[in-house]
Amino acid sequence: YERAEEFLEVVHGLWNSWKFPWDEAIGPNPNPFGEVMPINHEGKYFKVAGPLNVPLPPYGPPVVVQAGGSDQGKRLASRFGEIIYAFLGSKPAGRRFVAEARAAARAQGRPEGSTLVLPSFVPLIGSTEAEVKRLVAEYEAGLDPAEQRIEALSKQLGIDLERINVDQVLQEKDFNLPKESATPIGILKSMVDVALDEKLSLRQ
Repeated sequence: YERAEEFLEVVHGLWNSWKFPWDEAIGPNPNPFGEVMPINHEGKYFKVAGPLNVPLPPYGPPVVVQAGGSDQGKRLASRFGEIIYAFLGSKPAGRRFVAEARAAARAQGRPEGSTLVLPSFVPLIGSTEAEVKRLVAEYEAGLDPAEQRIEALSKQLGIDLERINVDQVLQEKDFNLPKESATPIGILKSMVDVALDEKLSLRQ
């Protein structure tokens, strides 16, 4: 993430290294090709003189889309993310995530509305409700047995099966998310959110 942050600083610097003639911020410009300025960036990971060798189009730089639910990912999004792709387990969690993302962007001096959140979801689409129910049943039939899934999920979420009943409603203290996991932290946090917001047991 440290390298990614510097990379985006360089990219934004290059995008802004060519002030195009239609940029009102620089006023009337006798040069029809705009003003070109090197960025002379020297950082921990990159050394780039610049400038970019082409001007940006009139609609501006490309959109930056960021994905990642860790603290470092959220910090990167607050500086540069225009669209944040996120796993949101429940509506309350989604509202909290959007409010936090917008507040973090404002704290970075970015204007209101500069960050949008795109939630992740997996659709099962059919022509009728009955067809969709059949698709859901087929999906569930292909899953591992419930006890295996409960054991796997407890390991993912750091839940001690010797201490809790799998049919009791989960509390925040029951979760101990691993510091390192093959599953992205945003997905794990979304599962915790949905469990707490909807008052679910581990089996549910």
